[in-house]
Amino acid sequence: MTLLRPDLPKTAEEVNSKNTLNSYFPIRTKDRPGVFDWDSVLGHVVKTSYRKDLGKGGIEEFKQRCQNAFLAKLDEDDFWPIVEQMYFEADDLFKIAPELLLFKAQKTTGSTPNARLGSMFSSLLQSFFFTDKPSIQLNFIEDEIYSEFNKYLISAKSKNTIVKTANESPYLPFLAQYFQQDLSFLGKRPKYLLSVFKDFLRLYGFLYTSQLAINIKGWRSGEPKAKPMYFILDNEKASDERIMVHEFGYKPMKKALWNLFPYLSMNDGLQDPKATTQPIWEVAKSVLEYPETSQWLNTYAQAFKEQRELKFELTESDDPLYGLESLLDLSKKQFSRGESRHEINGHYVRTIEAELCDHFIQSRGRAGRVLVFNQDYLVLLTNLAIGDLDRLRFNELLKAFESRGVFFDKQSQQVLIEFYERIGNVERMSDSGDAVYVNKTI
Repeated sequence: MTLLRPDLPKTAEEVNSKNTLNSYFPIRTKDRPGVFDWDSVLGHVVKTSYRKDLGKGGIEEFKQRCQNAFLAKLDEDDFWPIVEQMYFEADDLFKIAPELLLFKAQKTTGSTPNARLGSMFSSLLQSFFFTDKPSIQLNFIEDEIYSEFNKYLISAKSKNTIVKTANESPYLPFLAQYFQQDLSFLGKRPKYLLSVFKDFLRLYGFLYTSQLAINIKGWRSGEPKAKPMYFILDNEKASDERIMVHEFGYKPMKKALWNLFPYLSMNDGLQDPKATTQPIWEVAKSVLEYPETSQWLNTYAQAFKEQRELKFELTESDDPLYGLESLLDLSKKQFSRGESRHEINGHYVRTIEAELCDHFIQSRGRAGRVLVFNQDYLVLLTNLAIGDLDRLRFNELLKAFESRGVFFDKQSQQVLIEFYERIGNVERMSDSGDAVYVNKTI
């Protein structure tokens, strides 16, 4: 069965004059920098990964239940105000266990920006969720609050709440695999997860954005693979001789970001609304499997061109993927410089950089903008790459980084080893990378 809509427009009048995007990426054309609240996004990811929901139960109702529980067990009424101040007036409530972050998502409903970003991570999670329940070291106050929270969840479930999961196949299966693997590793260490949760999501939000951008035009090649994206450490110089850093770093990524909205919005318009949304590279496979869809696409391309009044000649071709390629080219050309929609895509790209890339970009004077890793993200990525092992050879560690889309040139690799030696988690058997071992920091 073809993945394409059976009712593709045949004439310019049938083509929607608006470009819409509802899958694979959380930013919309009207969004501006500051649109996401990452605390709220944490709650959405917890909802999906733990398969738990609060329903309509709010934090004030939960606090009242906790107060009743403490007053029933304690002789002194003066103790509750201390607990309230420690855990409900400060943020210590959310340091007890990851599930309590569900309260962070309650202010958002429907297709809000935070819910959209949560959906992007749900697309990476697919059917994954935590099945193990690791023990958490809690003091007696925290243990009582956590116990009351689990009772509160059970009562909320009676309201028939449903945790929604992804309704789209992963665009980057390799990254989805590592996201699930790394989140599983963190889930076994709840306290460490809580300390790095936001950084973890920011890291994968950037990796997804950058790898999606530089892979999206390669839809003819099939399932995407991790492509080189070169970083430096934030204490390094970005001199002109750093060829890989400049040629396979920020510059090509920025250029590729301009393709995201045109390609993904066009892909949305091709999807059968009754089916699971598929990435462009899967649509291409469907076209090759069902050649009759080629004519649909050719007809739609001509109608789209006429509706947008684009000065772009469409020629006949025996290539079954020609119609799909024409549509994607047309979608990009409608945002070309000089076209009325150009500034729309410009705002879109600036919002992407500000919201999903900012923590990994620095301006280095004459060298321009480069991709960087600070020490906190580096330690996190190192722990994720080593995972359940005790240590990895340095060369194996680099391969684990690269499999997630993070590359370092020879100069940065030397700085990496020096950094690991400085924090004391490296064992050097010799100067060879094969004999240098890196340990986790947890």
